[in-house]
Amino acid sequence: MIERFGMDFDPGMEERVVSVHLPEDYEETDERYPVMYMFDGQSAFESLGDDCGGTWNLHRFLMRWDKPMIVAALESSGEGDRRMAEYSPFPLAASRWAGLQARGSETLAFVADKLKPVIDARFRTLPDRACTGALGGSMGALMSLYAVIARNDVFSKAACPSPALGECRGEMLALAGEAAISPDTRVYLSLGGAEPRDRRALAREAGGLLELANALMRRGARVESRILPEGRHCEADWSAQAPEFMRFLWRE
Repeated sequence: MIERFGMDFDPGMEERVVSVHLPEDYEETDERYPVMYMFDGQSAFESLGDDCGGTWNLHRFLMRWDKPMIVAALESSGEGDRRMAEYSPFPLAASRWAGLQARGSETLAFVADKLKPVIDARFRTLPDRACTGALGGSMGALMSLYAVIARNDVFSKAACPSPALGECRGEMLALAGEAAISPDTRVYLSLGGAEPRDRRALAREAGGLLELANALMRRGARVESRILPEGRHCEADWSAQAPEFMRFLWRE
C-alpha cells in the first residue's frame, strides 16, 4: 500500500511529493514499524517521471520480505543541475558547476527535522534512531551516507549502492574521521564492476570505497562493502541488492 502527499520542500522552494510504502496489514493492526527514508523518491516505487528513466519497484520486494516496515521516499528535482545542488553535501567545483550552490546539508536538515516529524505524526512508526535508516542510489546514496554520518543522532543505518563520491571523497573521508558515530551504526556500500569506464577507474573507485569503509569502521560502525563484477549504475541493479542490504541493516 502506497500513500502520497505533498510537502513544501524548503531547499527547492517548491512542493515535493512524498511516497510512503505501508505494510500490507497496516490498517488491520496497531503495530508500529521502523522507517527508511529514501532519496530520489520518484523512482522508489512506480515511476513518477524520474530523470534516470528507471524504478526500483521497491514495494515488490517489501511485499515479499518478512520484516514489515515503512519506506518514506522524497521526490528530488527533475532538473539535473538542481538535483546535483540538492544532493551535494559539500561545495561543488566552480570549474564544472559554476554558480551552483551545494544544498545537501539543507536537504538533510529537511529530511531529519521536518519530514521525519511529519511521518512520525501521520503514521505508526518506531521513531528512535535504532529504527531509522536512509536509502538511495548514486547521488541518493551519497546523501544516505552523509545522513548516517552527519546526523547519526537520527539515522542508525544507511544503504548506499553506487555512492557518487566523485570529487567529494576527501571531504566525506574527513567527515567520517571526525564524526561521533554510535557503535550500533550499520552502513552498506557497493560498487558495480560495469560502472567505471575502465579497469584503472574501477581500481581507483574500489580503493576509495574501501578507504571510506575503513574510516567508518575505525569510528566503530559496522560496514558491508561489495564490488559486484557485473553491476551497472541503474535502479534495476540497485534494487536487486535489496535482499542483501536489508538483511545486513535489519536482520544480522
